[in-house]
Parts: sequence; C-alpha cells; structure tokens
Amino acid sequence: MYNLSEVVCCGLRKFGPGLLSLFLFGEGVLTEISSEGMFRWQRPDDLPPGEPSEDAIWEAIDRQDPQGSIDVRDRLEQHQDMLRGRDIFHDFFARSPLLPELPVGSVSFENPERWVTSLRLQYGEYHPLESSLAQVGWGTCDVLVPAADTLESIGQSSLLSHRQLQSSPPLEWQRDSTVGQIQSPVSSYVSWARYVLQVHRETLRAAGIYEAVYVSLFDYGRLPSSWARGLIEFWDAGRGTCWIGAEELTVTLSDLQMVSGLPVFGHSFEECVPPDEQLFHRVPSLDGDRRGRLLLPDVYPRLLQHYRQTFRSVRGLQMRSRATMPIGVWVSSFLHERFLFSAVASLHDPFDFGLQRGTLLTEETAEPFPSTSLVSPALPGVDEDLLLAGFLALWLSTFVLPLRTESLRCTILLAASQLSVGQRLSLAPAVLARVYRVLRTTSEAGSLDVRDSALPWQYLYAWIHLHVQGAFSCLETPTYFLQRGFPTVLQLFQASSTFESERIRLFFFAPQLVSDRFALVHQPDTVNLPPHQRGIVLVDGVDHRGRRTLLLRSQSLTVAEYFISMRPGWLCHCWGGFVTLEGYQPNRVARQFGFSQATAYDGRVLLSGVTDVLHMGTVPLETRFYVAAVTWAHLLRMGTGSSFLLAQPSTQTGVSYTRLSWVRLSFGPALEHGARRYERRVRELGSSRGRRSRRSLPEAAGDRGTHTEAHATSTDVVPSPARVPDVAPAPLQAESSRRRASSQLVTSSRRSVDARPSPRDLGESTQEPRRSDFTGYSTLDPSADFSFPVDPYGSFWPGESSGTGATLLSEFFGEPPHTLPPLGLVPTEFSFFPEGHPTDFAGSSLVPVSYSTDLVGPSSAPTSYPPDLTGPSSASVSYPADSAGPSTVPAGYDYTSEIISYDTLPPTSMTSEMCNDLAQPLRRLVFSIDPRSPESWHDFSSTANQLLGLLAKYGASTTELCFWEAVCREAESCIWHLSSLSITRSTVTLPEREGMVVSCRARADGAHDLYDRSVEILRRHRQSTSDMTREEDGVTTHMWNMWRDITQAMSQRLHIQDRRRRGDRLIRREEQRQRALQQKMLDADASLARAVEQFQVAQSEFQTLATVTDRLEKLRARLF
Repeated sequence: MYNLSEVVCCGLRKFGPGLLSLFLFGEGVLTEISSEGMFRWQRPDDLPPGEPSEDAIWEAIDRQDPQGSIDVRDRLEQHQDMLRGRDIFHDFFARSPLLPELPVGSVSFENPERWVTSLRLQYGEYHPLESSLAQVGWGTCDVLVPAADTLESIGQSSLLSHRQLQSSPPLEWQRDSTVGQIQSPVSSYVSWARYVLQVHRETLRAAGIYEAVYVSLFDYGRLPSSWARGLIEFWDAGRGTCWIGAEELTVTLSDLQMVSGLPVFGHSFEECVPPDEQLFHRVPSLDGDRRGRLLLPDVYPRLLQHYRQTFRSVRGLQMRSRATMPIGVWVSSFLHERFLFSAVASLHDPFDFGLQRGTLLTEETAEPFPSTSLVSPALPGVDEDLLLAGFLALWLSTFVLPLRTESLRCTILLAASQLSVGQRLSLAPAVLARVYRVLRTTSEAGSLDVRDSALPWQYLYAWIHLHVQGAFSCLETPTYFLQRGFPTVLQLFQASSTFESERIRLFFFAPQLVSDRFALVHQPDTVNLPPHQRGIVLVDGVDHRGRRTLLLRSQSLTVAEYFISMRPGWLCHCWGGFVTLEGYQPNRVARQFGFSQATAYDGRVLLSGVTDVLHMGTVPLETRFYVAAVTWAHLLRMGTGSSFLLAQPSTQTGVSYTRLSWVRLSFGPALEHGARRYERRVRELGSSRGRRSRRSLPEAAGDRGTHTEAHATSTDVVPSPARVPDVAPAPLQAESSRRRASSQLVTSSRRSVDARPSPRDLGESTQEPRRSDFTGYSTLDPSADFSFPVDPYGSFWPGESSGTGATLLSEFFGEPPHTLPPLGLVPTEFSFFPEGHPTDFAGSSLVPVSYSTDLVGPSSAPTSYPPDLTGPSSASVSYPADSAGPSTVPAGYDYTSEIISYDTLPPTSMTSEMCNDLAQPLRRLVFSIDPRSPESWHDFSSTANQLLGLLAKYGASTTELCFWEAVCREAESCIWHLSSLSITRSTVTLPEREGMVVSCRARADGAHDLYDRSVEILRRHRQSTSDMTREEDGVTTHMWNMWRDITQAMSQRLHIQDRRRRGDRLIRREEQRQRALQQKMLDADASLARAVEQFQVAQSEFQTLATVTDRLEKLRARLF
C-alpha cells in the first residue's frame, strides 16, 4: 500500500509552496500541487483497485491543508477526484451509476389548468348477450383529463382470454404453474420483524413504511390463484388495464398504497451498486466537519461489505451468481442461532402475548414498546443500524418487490440502507411498474408455461378484494387495525376464495350474470382522504416562500399522493443497468376516482431518445438513465399550479355512450362469445349442484362426472360461523403407474388447479365435509370433482389388516372402497405346476387353492427354464422383472409357485431310483447352509426349486414332496432371517464389539461429566446474569424515576420560561408604549408652553390695546 501523504509531504518540504511537480507511485504519473488550491490527481495504472484508502486520501488532503484555510468544497472535490477508478470491493459487485440529478428548472412539463373538467355526456349501459346499448340519459359529468367524448379507432381484441376462446388446442394453465403463488414468510422472519417493529418504530414511521412492514408479519401463502389467473387472462397489456365486462379497471397508485401501505411520494427508488465516486461521495456537513459527510447513508458501505463477506464465507455458492444470495444464508448472517426458528403471527395476537381469541387489542398488545426484557437477536459485531438495514433488505426482496423466489439481491441494499435512516422512498411506483411488466409479459406470452412470475401477489389479491365484493371470505379483522387505517392486505390473513375458474371468467366477461355472487366496486369507501376536503377544488400551487401549498394543509401528504395517482405518467423501476418503463393512465379508469368515464387520451410525457419502452436495452446507458430521471421527476412533480377535485364517495358515475359504442364494436363479439360459453357451463354446474344438494352424501357417489365445487343454491350471503379454510382433497398417490391405471375407481373431466391436500393427508382428524368460508356455498364435493386412484393393496402398510384404511374413502362415497385381502393375495386359478398337467397334487399343498403369492402383482409371464436340465448344478432360473425373489420376502409366505415344474414321467424302477438319489442332494443342500458364510445361501433357492421340480417329475409321492417342500421352506425362512442379521455381513468379533462398547461408555461418561460441569457453569452464569439483570432493572427504575423528575422539572422550567418570556414580551410592549406616551407627553407639554406663552403675549397686547384705545378716546374728547 502506497503512503500518499508521505510522498506529498516530502515534496512539499523539498520544493516549497510554489508550483510543484511530483512523480508519485513511479512510472511518470504526474501530480501537481499549487499554493492556490489542492493538488491535481491522476490515478496510476499499477495502483491496486482498492487503493488509495480513505485514511490515505484524507491524510494527504490534511497535510496539504495544515492551517485549515482551504475551502471545504475544494477538499471534498479533491476527495472525489481521488475516488475515481477505485473499487474497494475488488470487482465483486457489478457497478452501475445512480440516476442523474436534474437541476431545478432544467426540465419543464406542461400541466393543464384543471385535472377534472365537466362535460355534457350521453351515458348508457352495455352488457354482453344484449343486442344494443341501453341509453340512460344526458347529464353534466366530471371526467379526468385528458379525455373527450369522441370515438377511438375500432380495433380487435388481443386479450389472453379472447385468444383462449379461439385457440385450438385451448390454452390451459400448467398444473405446476407458480402464477399467483405467494411465498410464505421465511424462517425467523416473524421474530426479526417483531423486534424491528418495537425498537425502530420511529425510524420506520419517518420512512413511511411502518404499517407496510407490520402487515408482513402475517402469512398470506394459502390464498388460491384463481383470481390471479383471471386477472392475467383479462389484462390489456397495451393500455395497462384489466377488462371487466365493458369497463376497464387497473391498479392505481392510490389503490396500491391503500392495500400495501407503501409510500407514493418520496425520493426516487432505484436498485444498484454505485461506483466508489458515488458510493463515498461527500457533501459539506452542517456541524462544520472539514471532511464533510457521506451523501448516502453511512451504513450502506458496511452493508455491502457484510454481503460480500457472507457470500465468500459460504461454501457451494458460485461466484457467477454473486448478484443474489439465498435467503437462509442472509438471515443466519445476522441472527443468533437461538432466534433461527419459525414463528406464526396471529391477527388477534400479533406479538404472541398469549391473548385469547376475541380479546380487544390495545396499543400495548398490538404495537408494544420495547421492554427491558427484549433481547437483541443480532450476532456479535452486528449493530442496530446494520441489523435494521439487513431486515429491510429481506423485507424488500421477499415481500415487497420479489424478483426471484428464495433469494436476496445485492442491488436492493441501497434502498434498504436509505429506509433504515428514515429516508422516505417512492416505493409504490416501482412496485407497480414491476406488476404491470409481469402482467404484460404473461398475458402476451404464446403459452401459459410462465416461469418469471414473481410478484407481490398479496397486494393484487387485496386489490381484487377492494373492487370485487364477494371475491374473498375474510376473518373478522380487529377494530384496532380498522380504526388506525392499516393496509387492506391485513384483511386477507387466513382468507378463502373460490376455486371455480368458470365462474370467475364469467364475472370478467359479464359481471351482471354473476351478480348474486360478485359485485363490482369502482371507488371503495376505505379511501383515507380528509372528509372536509372532499367535494372542493384544491390547487397545487407555490406560496411566496417557494413552498408547495398542497403540502401545507392538514393531512397534506395523503392528498398529495392521491393527486399524484390521478395524473398520467410513466412508472419506472431501475434495477442495476436495466430500466423498466410502463405507462400509467388513470384517466382510463376515472370511475375509480369517483368521476365519469369518457374516451381517454394519452397524457404521458414524450421520452426523448426512446422509441420503444419495451426494448430499453437498445438505448444508450446515458440516455436510459436520463429518461428514467425525467420520468421520476414528471411523476412526482409538485407545485404545478393545477387544480383538482376530490370526489365524494356517494357520487354517481357512468360511462359515456360513445365509449360504450366503441367497446361494443371492438370487444363485443369476444365478450358475447365468452359470456355464452361460461354462462352455459356455470348453469350446468349449478344444476348438478342443485340435484346433488337434495341427496345424501352416499347418493352423490354416482355423480362423478361433474367438475366443480359444491355450491349452495341459495343466493343469500350468510357468513360462515366456523370460519374454517377451504380444503379440497387432493388425489391419493398410488404406488406405481401400473397400479394406478388398473385400479382407477372414479374419473373426472377436470381437476381443480387449486386443489389443496386433504385433512387426512395433513394428519388431521377425519370429519364430514365442512362448510366453506364462502358465504352461501360449500366446499368442493370430492365425489363429484376429483378422481381417487385406489391403491390395490388398500390404504395400509404391509403387516396391517385391511380394515386400517378401509374408511378413508367410504366417508366420501358412502360405500366400502375396493381393497384386496391382506398380503397382496390376488384371486386366480391356482395350479401347483403352471406348466404341467393338473394333478391331484395341488390339493395337498399348504397354500390355499384359490390364491397365488406374487407380492407385486399377478403376472401373465410364466417362469421359463431350460428344458434339458439334468441336475441341480446346471439349473438356471429367470424370474419376472417385477417379482420379488424368495430370499427377499419375509417368513410365512408360500414359495411353491417358484418351483420348477416338468411333465410327470410314467412310474418305473428308474424313476423310483432317481427319486431316492435326489433325496441325498437335498440333504446335502440343507446341511451346506453355514450361518457364518453368506456365500452358502446364494444358490439355495434356485437349487432347491430345481431339485423339487425333478422330484415331482420323477413321480415322488405326495407325502415325500410335501415333506421336502416344508423342509426347503423352513430352510429358506432361516436364510431370510440370517440375511436380515447385520453380524453376518461384518467381520467384527464379539470381544471387539465389547471393547467398542467399553470405549464408547468411557467417552459417554466423559461427555456426561463435561455436560454436568457445563450445566453448573451455565447455572452460575445464569445466576450471575439474573443478579445483574435485577441490578440493571433497579438502576433502570432509578434512572426512569430520575428521568421522570427531570422531565417534570424541565416541564416546570419550560412553563416558567414561557411565563417569563410572556412577561418579558409584556414589559417590552409596555416600555414601547411608555416611550410613545412619554414622547406624546413631552409634545403636549411643549405645546402647552407655547400656548401659555402665546396667551401671555396676547394678554399683554390686549392690555396695551386697551390703554391705547383709552388714550385715543381721550384725544377725541379733547378735540371736540
């Protein structure tokens, strides 16, 4: 490692403060240092990728600025220059830059004066299977702009559901398709989430994701996928909407926020690992630190380093796949092993306080604060900041934005670190962009064998629950969550839904035909908008201080996010160097915002340099990232000066007659075709259910051709009191395809793609078919909707009686299932010698006449032997491939069917002599069995069969033949028992085994001693820990008391200070008033003095005037 500071300082001491030229790191890499600023850096070619380090960089900068006179911005700029080309992680991560920051005012967007305008519309109604539109009337309606009452160009439907009607063979979903499947919480997730929700509550609230993290406590993995497939089949990829009848609906940003709790407004969300010059970029600090502060969170580099070290420490992980990591590896790198367990959170007891069902939740039980007994689950060396960031990375990768199941990607760590410091990110647009893209690619695919379908399906199911009344039957949600506005997805915990794909498709084709079951809801009542602002015009303006007026109101953020969701734009998801752009056009679904629907125009901003958003990979990287930054700025812009309206929940809305005419011309034939097809199917299924509902369960066994779930004929909506899940029995698994084909008892034209394992398969108790969670209908009728391949040996293990599993199917069919006698004995025409002529010898066998003993199944292939055998030594035997040899079956079975048989020779003296001679080899064969020599057993069965066959051929008597048959059977039973003993296959002697036992006992005693000492040490440690805990609790209580006293004193001090400040303000006000009055008094005194002086002068002058007047009078009197 090069010490850059020493080199620079030596150069400074040698050449002085003037212009200096240094050759650093050899090989002519020039670095100039000027007295007027910092030195200019040029990275050497031979410098290691992880150099120079942060300490070396700052040491060099500090040596250049010993007096601290250089401006902080120049220091940070020098630091930024020296980071270029460095990779502190040594090419482990694939780096991609952050989105560029657009200068204020560099991009301007055109905004209409009003986002909601009034039009005079003729509105009507159109339903498939009707010949024309039904005109309702005229009226002045509010619509979302840009829109007008014009007719779009007539086209042709390209929906997947419409292509399914025309395809041959029809497009069907694969039974193993993962579309719509929700990943259950991984092991240890619930305990980790509970800790984070208690300890880091304020941080999560500052980031706007507290409720979104809270709802991830619960498992939504049991929701069926029927509605997900219906959503894909009717998704319009070109418009980003879903067609339900003649209307369009879509997942809007406000809908997604309502069901998930994810923020809409915030900093742009992006996934990448930026280069070092952006990862360690510094800006001036408010506390005056001359090294500034990191622009990105401090925990982010440590989180990347933790990811790299964890990946390298696990064996078996390929370096080429280092962009992702298994979830289990990530969790185990943060949590202590005693916290690595699976836990299940209940909606009525989220934090496992042992609450009984029905107990009202309070803030202490639903959102508890951390207690003194709460222990951190983190491993040593993992601090709280790193623990929180690691959990948020897990939450984002598995619950919010999964791209691959059971894996965590390194690019998500940037967003996790930003959220961990309370930074609010715009998560909802990125998630919605991913949802739109997967729905687009899946609905446009040529086949339904879709693999890349990882989505937060729980959010889509919650959206369906909002807009389709009756789609899901939910448990009663505690009022605590409803009153505090928790996300709607919480209601789907342990919810159930229908498996009827036909009825769901009929709803999408013509919702009015299934109005007894489902109802379309355009604007749900759960929109969390302030009531006092509904029905009034709001303006998104800027005040004289440059502040956004929309954000200054009460509950402003909710209104601002709702306003963002009303405007068209582009949804962007940046993942590494990839950019996904999807159009967002809420003006096509104006009824979801409480307005009428007219013909919508494209209001999205034009993207410079992009001709096709589906092929962003062909766009240059700089243009791609600039366009992504522009789309984010356009979507989240505020202070536009436009006005908008929050519609009242009870506002009546409609669809313009012109738009309905376009829908009928473009989609009418496909809608009517699908409505007719599925209405007929649903009617047939309903009639079959009606017939079946009036009979008892055993009588329903004959209706095995129907293929729907049982449904009550009543249309009343009655909640199920039991609230039990819908469980459809899955077909039993046969042991082999041959047996399954030969013993199929029930056939079915269709099997539900959402079939669940039966309670019996799961080990639950056997009960009668239960009522569903669905209101108004019951679960699938196993006798009518599923086929059960019956095991020919019954539903019991070998050695049990046939009655063990006899009632498994009788509960559903009302009659005993077809099972065979024990031990697999199959009725057949038995002959002791299948290849010979029937003789009276068969009747003297110990085996019943009507049974054979093929343990696997009856075989039509006879056992073949060479016809020219002359003795036991030349015998060769071939058995059927699927039969069990005599040496591999338990004792008590009959082996006579394996004896070689020949045609019996006429009795002569030679045959009698041969019979006597054959008895001697049989004796020697039995005597040759050595219990310690397995080699002596191998040929016993074949040789004995051959010798017995020769005895029968040469006309041995029945008594003799039965005697030797019993002897051979007993010997073979002994061989079977010998083969089952392990000591016959081992060379270890009994004394050696006794020595092994002694050594093992010694080791066990030593282990017990160590365990006892460990128990004692653990007891002492626990006692010490308990004492310290009590001491800590006492100190903590004392601190809390002191804190309470200090808080009260501070409160009193603040109150006194407030009163003193109020008195000071009164004093200053009275002093100002006093000074004003004093000035007025002085002015009044001066005026009074002037008036007195004037009065005295006037009085003197009046006296003088009187004197002069008297003198004049006297003078006149003298003259006369």
